[in-house]
Amino acid sequence: MRRAHALALTPLALMAMLAPWWLGWIAVAPNRLLSPRLAALPDTEPVTLAWAAFHVACLALLLAAWLPHRRRFEEVAAVAAMLALVATLGLGASAALPEGAPLARAAPAAGAWVALLVLALATAVAATLRGGTPTIPLLAAVVGTGLLGWAGLLDSLSLVREATGRAAELRAALGGHLFLSTSALLLALVVALPLSVLALARPGVEAGFLGAASGVQVIPSIALFGLLIAPLAALASSFPALREMGLGGIGPAPAVIGIAAYLLLPLGRGLLAGLRVAPADLLEAARGQGLSPRQVLWGVRVPLGAGVMLGALRLAAVQAVGLATLAALVGGGGLGTIVFQGVGQLASDLILLGVLPILALSLAADAALAALSRLLPSAA
Repeated sequence: MRRAHALALTPLALMAMLAPWWLGWIAVAPNRLLSPRLAALPDTEPVTLAWAAFHVACLALLLAAWLPHRRRFEEVAAVAAMLALVATLGLGASAALPEGAPLARAAPAAGAWVALLVLALATAVAATLRGGTPTIPLLAAVVGTGLLGWAGLLDSLSLVREATGRAAELRAALGGHLFLSTSALLLALVVALPLSVLALARPGVEAGFLGAASGVQVIPSIALFGLLIAPLAALASSFPALREMGLGGIGPAPAVIGIAAYLLLPLGRGLLAGLRVAPADLLEAARGQGLSPRQVLWGVRVPLGAGVMLGALRLAAVQAVGLATLAALVGGGGLGTIVFQGVGQLASDLILLGVLPILALSLAADAALAALSRLLPSAA
């Protein structure tokens, strides 16, 4: 096992440490429209300290890969390296921007992005080889980056300036994204839960339910959203009450329904697997004691299968957050609106302004449901 850790993490630690030197640390542009050019990392004391902390953390990650009794030290070192690199970029950007040029922009160069991605991969590899999940350490990196931003260390980065200028739009998009993903997940649960319970006693229902859910998976998401526009528009036209409730061919309705349709397969399979965790002899004993089918369901099947069902819910929740990005294509709003604005304007900062909150939401949803599953005895 020690050799597996070393062989997996050594090249990642070296790549993270060397990538900024090969591909650059910071890129500076005179304004938002012009392409940035690589700039040297300023030789100031705060930048040098953060730079040194980054290299020390990378060396600690490299050393931890070869040492026994590491526990979580590899993940801690990788997260520390990410935060030190982010601090280096924030402080370096502040020092690299020319004085008297308020429109100038400073952003991480390709080498810095490669290092961050490699360190995130190293965190995932270390957690997986340990038998855990990388959600908590990656979420810690996101929270740590937020704290650095709150402290003002990242104010000179172009991404932070973009976020400051679009604060109201970003808040509205974040709220819309949460609404879309949560509504789709609840709608999918409302459909999948009763059908899964019914499928326990009727195999034909299971075949039809999972067959239809599998069929949805082969339809591209954009095509499915488009197919929903015409029938939903017709319903809104025929029933004005539905239109007043917000149902229509364009807007959140087709996005929520389309996302929920994609969630039916992982939810259905997970719910059925969880409901079937209880051994047959235990179910027979419960029936022999006079328990009704409903009592067997809630008293035996659900408690024993709760861990498996929560695992399916974790997968569906993360999938819902990701799919909600495409809601912008049918006027549904959400963070996808900012992402596609950035794509249309060829503005990488604007793209990241939409993508990074989606990543944070996915990690937060996964971490919350993972923590809940660990509280269940059946999940152990």
